[in-house]
This record gives sequence, structure tokens and C-alpha cells, in this order.
Amino acid sequence: MPGPIMEFLNRAAQDARAPLPDSDSSLFTSGVLDSFSLVDFVTLIEGECGIKIDDGDLRPENFDTVSKVCAFIERAKARSA
Repeated sequence: MPGPIMEFLNRAAQDARAPLPDSDSSLFTSGVLDSFSLVDFVTLIEGECGIKIDDGDLRPENFDTVSKVCAFIERAKARSA
């Protein structure tokens, strides 16, 4: 995953006063992401990865963990290729 995306998550974890969860643990349950920060997170992903994320893709199964985010980015890149 591009560095700026991980930097965003690390900053969000610091702001939440929570450790960044491992790659298979929930970013939402840990408090790193919430509905407000998800908007900024998605905007960053779009810019860094050169993809467009549709509203229908804004589901927990795509953004709940670092692993799910990575898998989603790969799928989105493959769709746009």
C-alpha cells in the first residue's frame, strides 16, 4: 500500500490514541477510522492509486482492515485497466 495511505492510518491512530491494528483487525472497531475519516481516507486512496471509488463500494468489507483495503485497491485497479 502506498506510503501516504499508511501515513494517514498512522496519523488517524495517533489522533484516536489507539495503536494501529494489525492488517486483519478492524480499523473501525479500533477507532482508527469512523464515518467522517472514511471520506478523507477514500479521497486519499483515489488520488494515490489513480482509481475512482463508487458510493456502492463504500462497504465495511472493502475498508474494515488494512488487508481488505489492499485487496480492494487491487480489484479496483484491475477493473480500471
